[in-house]
Amino acid sequence: MERLFKTHNTRKSIEISSIWDFCTIDNNGAKGELIKMVVPSCWESHPNLASYRGKALYSKKISFGGNIRLVFKGVSHTAEIYLDGKLIKYHYNAYTEFDVILNNIDYCEHLLEVKVDNSFHEESSLHFGNDYYSYGGITRPVVVEQLGETYIKQMHFTPSREENVWFANIKVTMVNLSKQVKTLKINIKIGEDNTIHFDEITLAANSENVFEKKHEIWAAEEYSIENPKLYYLNAIAYKNEQPVDDLIDRVGFRVITLDGKDILLNGRKLHLKGFNRHEDYAEFGCTLPLQAMYRDIEILKDLGSNCVRTSHYPNDERFLDLCDEYGILVWEEAHARGLSEDQMHHKNFDKQSADCIHEMIENHYNHPSIFTWGILNECAAHTDYGRSCYEKQYSLMRTLDKSRPLTSASCHFGSDKCLDLLDIVSFNIYPGWYFDESVDEHLKRLQEWIATTDGKDKPLIISEIGAGAVYGFRSTNKAKWTEDFQEEILTEQVTTVLENKDCSGVFIWQFSDCRVDNSSFYARPKSQNNKGIVDTYRRQKLAYRKVKEIFKSFK
Repeated sequence: MERLFKTHNTRKSIEISSIWDFCTIDNNGAKGELIKMVVPSCWESHPNLASYRGKALYSKKISFGGNIRLVFKGVSHTAEIYLDGKLIKYHYNAYTEFDVILNNIDYCEHLLEVKVDNSFHEESSLHFGNDYYSYGGITRPVVVEQLGETYIKQMHFTPSREENVWFANIKVTMVNLSKQVKTLKINIKIGEDNTIHFDEITLAANSENVFEKKHEIWAAEEYSIENPKLYYLNAIAYKNEQPVDDLIDRVGFRVITLDGKDILLNGRKLHLKGFNRHEDYAEFGCTLPLQAMYRDIEILKDLGSNCVRTSHYPNDERFLDLCDEYGILVWEEAHARGLSEDQMHHKNFDKQSADCIHEMIENHYNHPSIFTWGILNECAAHTDYGRSCYEKQYSLMRTLDKSRPLTSASCHFGSDKCLDLLDIVSFNIYPGWYFDESVDEHLKRLQEWIATTDGKDKPLIISEIGAGAVYGFRSTNKAKWTEDFQEEILTEQVTTVLENKDCSGVFIWQFSDCRVDNSSFYARPKSQNNKGIVDTYRRQKLAYRKVKEIFKSFK
């Protein structure tokens, strides 16, 4: 199940998430024992591969032919795709969707192979030993689509409101795979009552074409946290009045704007009460089934949370679909965490970062729940070279999406050089946990310093705050790592931030405990980041009820 709804009626699409042949590959290229592996999954779910880091080969025989689009929603983290022994695609980054277009291939049974590598190899600038785990495998769904000579590659929906009238700006990308000029038309239906027509469009041979229109929408119901109204966006391409391709997505009518230090959703000030969340679950690693994603959403709602940050990478699109449905606002983040200046000098850093940003925004653009894009968590924003990297990435993001504000979570209190580049100032602070200072005093000092920078008139989010606790460890002396100590610290932290009129909100670190790379973060108890409000099985810690009480008391 690649999405929560059907994305095509005309185009034939088959998900090949099933049992594949699998074997490990050693450094000399020798193959290990052939076994079966579920796709999608991370191979760490297999009892004999729980800590395996390296290369593996997935293979499956599939019958198809003609024009084919192979869609990989996520392979962790380096992928080589082979068809009948021939390399057809190389892709880097575990957390973004990519595809392969096969033109006029023979109709027969084909061997599809995916060579996967989750090692920290020299070509990898973003995946390395970190405070979360880089799992291995085909971790998200795989889809085979049958294409005609022309197909709808992409459709972006940008809502706007002018004098209480809603408009939809639609940008459609069409591809002509044939050697002849093609003429067709496209109708795009928004909900039941509005249709945008692209009549008699001409596609040059072997070309990609972009068409754009703005259309007034009658009786549009706005999307909000309390009423997350969604509309189906249904595009159909016609040739001689016959449908030849289609693409379906879901959208919402909402605008995100900034007014001084406030973030506004449809003109109303937001008070963000959220969590940082890793895609990590005890039984499933990073490959959460839909039921587990649904459970996380229900826990977030029970806590009184209205937002989530996808720390520190783009999320499975089905989770974003659930956030759309439930009115959970999303800060979606491109993949990068804790990079030093030396690491940002990596020969592949610029390209791999740009690829991730492109794939994240291009594929997730239509989700109404996403209110901001983020980059480069706790990276070298305090250096001149680091600033140049932030500047390039922000510039790229603004070319891809002008409708959303941009942010980055910083830990460089007093030295960050990038606050003029972003739209929303965000800081990670841990008073009471990593240093002994009251939350109120630390927050006051942070805001006084920001007031001396180019971030002074911008919204401020406390993007991380929290304390660790090992599930079940209780003590009346409130020692470090006890649930009692975590409850006490979180109570002070969250209350202080939410009471501060110049803060737009808080994202607690973190939603659930997660596995870490213990070669780099060996000091973490149980080889986990234990700052979750629930553990890896989603069992509630003592602080759960207190945070729920605080969140629900702040409107």
